[in-house]
Amino acid sequence: MERVFNDEDFNAIVDQRKRVLRVFYIVLGAYILLAAASLIYYTSLPYKDKMQALPKAAMFISTALFVVFLFLYMGIKYHRVNKYYKMMYHLSEGMKNVEENYFVGFELNDLQKDGVDAISCVFKTWSKKKKEWMRREAYWDAEKPLPPFEAGDFVRYVVQSNFVVAFEILKRGGEVFEDMSGAAGAGFTAGSAGSAADGADSADEENK
Repeated sequence: MERVFNDEDFNAIVDQRKRVLRVFYIVLGAYILLAAASLIYYTSLPYKDKMQALPKAAMFISTALFVVFLFLYMGIKYHRVNKYYKMMYHLSEGMKNVEENYFVGFELNDLQKDGVDAISCVFKTWSKKKKEWMRREAYWDAEKPLPPFEAGDFVRYVVQSNFVVAFEILKRGGEVFEDMSGAAGAGFTAGSAGSAADGADSADEENK
């Protein structure tokens, strides 16, 4: 099987997380030093000195900038990096499931799984209980190149937290099933949609 993630991916996100935290601690330290210096300077001034406005203004401005920094840097950048770090950590530690299904197509809509950008891989799986083909979605990390799946491929894949972590194409261009109520619809990539149409035409010719 071809692995989607490796040790280098995990080490890279660990290093990125450390860099983000390092910048935060530097900015936090600078803010604390400025606050301490402003307080010392303010208390050293005579009562009702005109220069008392200077440390007050410095703290008002620095506090406003620090709050904006926290929102933009920690609330957005660090939040996304930390979510990706947690996802990678759980991928290496969590339980995994192996499945074998027919690939239908990719859905390229805006999708997040546990705060991580993802692409939906749509499969069809046979339900023994309902005696019909069912839609099965698995997630693909949006930062990774798409796998070389084509409509109708019979794929064995490993999922953890519903993210595909490994895959193997067992059979190329297998039987193309009729569309599941437009589930894969306009979200397919152009290549996958084209392959599905070609497969459907071939199936019609065989039925004739």
